[in-house]
Amino acid sequence: MKYRTNKYLTLKGKIEEISLPDSAYGEWIVYENDEPKFHVNIFNYESKSDCLVNVIMTESKSEFKSILKDINERFKRNLTLSSKTNFGIKLNSKLIESELDSLPFEWLEHYTALIKAPWEKYPNINPSDMFWRMGKGEDAISIFARYYNSLNRTEKNEFEKEFKPTAEWADFYE
Repeated sequence: MKYRTNKYLTLKGKIEEISLPDSAYGEWIVYENDEPKFHVNIFNYESKSDCLVNVIMTESKSEFKSILKDINERFKRNLTLSSKTNFGIKLNSKLIESELDSLPFEWLEHYTALIKAPWEKYPNINPSDMFWRMGKGEDAISIFARYYNSLNRTEKNEFEKEFKPTAEWADFYE
């Protein structure tokens, strides 16, 4: 992926920062020890950890900074959203090709407890009800399905055993 890097001259010396376009919504560059290491995109439905970040933010109403704070405390990391200080002179800016990974799933794995199957989250609502086509019902199915679709076949099999559908929802995984 292409990223824009900006070099700044600050009181700490030269600092390089990667920036996303202004149109990047739900995306963050995460730095570890002032080095760009991860790219989180909650709309990247192929990444299991990015989908889980989406679940965390939606279900627990957490801000992304809170998730990073939790990771830093539990795993003794130094993750931040920026490497530059408030004061600096921009030296240059250029596009670079780089591959930044998603956050390691192990750092987020304990949040899978937030995942609820639609039939568990709203057990009294029939699967053919209009509720599932808009608003909270549509969101519940979308979040659950996106996370499920980010799993490999083995993980999907385990997931289906853990989230066994009720009789009314029997064809959900088909």
